[in-house]
Amino acid sequence: MNNLSQGGDDLVSVDYENLLEKILEVLQNQQNPFNLSEDGNRLLIDIDTVAAGVASMPMNNPLGASANSAQAATVNFSPGFSQRFPTQIRQIRDRLQQLIELAIPQENFGDSIEDFVNNLISNLESFKGDEALDFTYPFDNKYKGLQKQRITFRDNEAGTTKLLKFHKLTITVGGTGDFNAQLRKSLENYIKVQFAGASEQEREDLGYVLEDLVANQNTDFYTLKRILDTETLGKLKKQAQIHYLEFLRDNINTGSSNTNTEGAIYLEVLIRRLLLINQYIDDVEKPDGDYQVSYAGESVNYRDWFSRADAFERLPIIPIIDGYLGESKDENRGELKFIFGLKLKFGGPVQTFGGKRVFDYYLDVIDPNSKLHQAELADPSRRKTFATKVLTTVFLYYFVFAGADASASDYTPNLDLEYNPIPRFEKALLILRGSDDAAKESLLRGMRRGFEKYKVKSKINKLKQVLKNLLEHKTSFPTEEYPLHIYVKTSLLERDIDTICNRGTFFKEVLRGNSKQVLKYISVEKPHTRTNALITLPASITITDVHYFSTDDQQSFSMEYDIKGVRGLPVLLVSKDDRCRKVYGEGFQKRKLIAFPYSLERNNLESQPAFIYRFTFSLLVYICMKLLLNKQKMLFIPILRLQVSNKEDDSPIETFMLGFSMVLSHLLNQEHRANAQGIDISRSLNFKIKNAMSSLYSVLPKKFRFTDPLLAPEIDKLAIIIVSSRESDRRWGSSQKISNLMGEIVGVVPQTDGSVRIQLLRTFSANYDSQQMFTEPTAISDEIHKLYDMGFRHFLYIAKAPYSSTLHMTQREEDDGLFFMSRDVIRHLKADYTDIKIYPMFFDKYYAVKLAEKLEVSSLYIQDTMELTALVDAHSKQSVVFFNLFNGITISTDDRHYNGVISYATLLNIYQNLLDDEDIRKGLISEGALKNQILQYLSLFHFSRYQAFPKKNQPISFKLDPYDNLIGDYSVGARSFFKHMTGNGTFNFLAFLTEVRRYLNAPGDK
Repeated sequence: MNNLSQGGDDLVSVDYENLLEKILEVLQNQQNPFNLSEDGNRLLIDIDTVAAGVASMPMNNPLGASANSAQAATVNFSPGFSQRFPTQIRQIRDRLQQLIELAIPQENFGDSIEDFVNNLISNLESFKGDEALDFTYPFDNKYKGLQKQRITFRDNEAGTTKLLKFHKLTITVGGTGDFNAQLRKSLENYIKVQFAGASEQEREDLGYVLEDLVANQNTDFYTLKRILDTETLGKLKKQAQIHYLEFLRDNINTGSSNTNTEGAIYLEVLIRRLLLINQYIDDVEKPDGDYQVSYAGESVNYRDWFSRADAFERLPIIPIIDGYLGESKDENRGELKFIFGLKLKFGGPVQTFGGKRVFDYYLDVIDPNSKLHQAELADPSRRKTFATKVLTTVFLYYFVFAGADASASDYTPNLDLEYNPIPRFEKALLILRGSDDAAKESLLRGMRRGFEKYKVKSKINKLKQVLKNLLEHKTSFPTEEYPLHIYVKTSLLERDIDTICNRGTFFKEVLRGNSKQVLKYISVEKPHTRTNALITLPASITITDVHYFSTDDQQSFSMEYDIKGVRGLPVLLVSKDDRCRKVYGEGFQKRKLIAFPYSLERNNLESQPAFIYRFTFSLLVYICMKLLLNKQKMLFIPILRLQVSNKEDDSPIETFMLGFSMVLSHLLNQEHRANAQGIDISRSLNFKIKNAMSSLYSVLPKKFRFTDPLLAPEIDKLAIIIVSSRESDRRWGSSQKISNLMGEIVGVVPQTDGSVRIQLLRTFSANYDSQQMFTEPTAISDEIHKLYDMGFRHFLYIAKAPYSSTLHMTQREEDDGLFFMSRDVIRHLKADYTDIKIYPMFFDKYYAVKLAEKLEVSSLYIQDTMELTALVDAHSKQSVVFFNLFNGITISTDDRHYNGVISYATLLNIYQNLLDDEDIRKGLISEGALKNQILQYLSLFHFSRYQAFPKKNQPISFKLDPYDNLIGDYSVGARSFFKHMTGNGTFNFLAFLTEVRRYLNAPGDK
């Protein structure tokens, strides 16, 4: 079924006809890319050379003249190309089939691809053994002594010990319910005061303008409301960052040591400087032009930029608001509450830029002599973004870190408290506002030298250590509330009667432009009488120190692989680099497999050939795999990347191979089972092989057995359906889009021997316009139908929590913003089934601090809904947190004090006449056997996805986020993009290959 209407009115059309023609031309004229080893056990497919050949040919741009208009462009085919696309794909498929058949020795296999592939397939039992790079793994290992432990917020249970704590942020906003009336009254008062000397006719005309503004939903009156709705919460979060630093400052015991005293001073300096930034950009005496600066031909306005919610994010030490825990609405009081987690950023490595720590990385950003600075400005596609980064980093780092010389003999930290960076920055500002590029470069070099000379890094490290020590305090910190007001400034209003009447609005033209430029007219401050406030909304920020305590309630079980009858066909993506050739030659000669080599020379491709190469490589490799697997019954396909780069290296070709292997795995999982994993062979392998193989095989079926049979779940078949999406087509500045819907289904089935079997059943993907995706996602309902035929009746339906960034002032429907959990979607999924139970669930992550030096059990949970509801302060009965899972494993060296928590919530009173709330209560909320069994299944799913090879001192525990392959920054969706030939538009190759698959799978096709 085609879910798209081609050639969307407000989307950029794409036409790949010329590109597909050239691919077919190269396949018809170049040497056969299929090469079979002498023993017939390894099929090498050199798509790399084919793709490089296509990339060297002159080519029409698939986006035509609209390349710069596309934010994303992938499957919005032009009407003409849409008709030709299926034929071209099948022609390419048929040519590849011919080439495969030509490469197969007819004396052994005839011309049967199926018989040939059967020879390459091995029973997974033959892979058993000590872990090795050639796909060998100890599948016989049984992992005993797996444990999970219940924890509690209550410290009055016998034998409790403080294990963890986290800092909870609650943002409360009032006055949203009667906003229209408040704004109207304020404008009426503005007419009386501002135009007191106007004639009666003029005031009457102004009154008519106001009436028209209020009467029409498309006027500036409601534009302001929408901007406040979407931008205010971000401003409050920015303010919360400062208040959290104050909260920590107030709990430092400065009398205990000189180190604490010094650290507290540096923290106070940081707080004062952040407040100073807000005051500086809010100076009503300064016109906007005073804040306009430029560098490398690009311009930025400091007032606009530092009014943004993310203005402080580049600092090495800054609070991070991480983890959405829920929200509630008190209709009677007209209040909205938003609950988030808080953690501190400690300036760890910037992985995408060589692993340098944050402060060192940003010194390279501002330094014209650094390789990073020079390379970024030399790249036309990144020049504008980087120049903006330079200018804004200079402002932020100078305001925060300029200070007294710490190397001076008379230096004391108090000198930094007294230091005012503004006078010297004003001198620098004159240079940045000018046109002398040489002077600007000299200024930037001097700033770096100054930061190094004045030992800023040493000050940062001292502050960091004090804050880390503070986080380990087991004493509870008192809850702090910070009252605030949200002001809209009257400077947003016009002051000339003729202008107001001629334009039909009181508001300046900026209101109709980029909403980010309106932020400077919105301020969040401590409550005070402000004479230039158009409207004021009350708000508050509350920070709470929440502690978790141990209990004696523990459960034990074991886990083992269940690979009986599973057949495997390994796939290698391997560099042609000599190091990889050596490893391949020494380690894989006895393994039957398919290998796709690629050349590191592709790192040097310019933007146009790079796009053509990646497009061709991904298309042809996928079609090759479809042809080879076409008539095979279900296989497991482990995809291993042998690479010579790691996370800290910037290798464009290997970054692409990482994303492509994930996309290929997702697509193959729709008929078979697959997983992808990379291993850097350029350095010592040590534990790399164990961890790589453990991760590669983490999706294989597993069985769990319980020490106490009474705890064994009894539900007959539970399906876990996880959904997500990523844009594939969108024009800059437009809301119309096409997205790729991705999903994964896991089955949890009790066995006759008392064990519970967990396995990945399949993945799915489809392309939709946004309206259909969030109303009638047929790809999901089709899967439910298949599961129903398999005997499944209970469905956990899981999506990422819909990140709340609005005040819901413009919300029209109760389920606006629920996306995959909307009433329309649930209605579509439920269809006419009367005997299925759908449990809608959101999840998100937050982070807690580990208080105990060592956790006896690293997998912890809370499922007492009463406790969790108190955590979220839920006055509303719509969103209910019912389950928290904690992983006691440290998340990284830099954040060693933080441990991950995943929080699950469900919805009530939303799905009347669609789902029975009582079913949701019994399954997820109310204490009882059904809830215990469902959450037991969910816990086992977390255990089943654990990826690292278990160690003696670190047994298997929960995988904190078993959804990261589908949802998040490192998911298949996030990795499925690369740049188009020109412009900054992206190409979503998962979305594109989803369309390719649709035509290759068409009924009646080969």
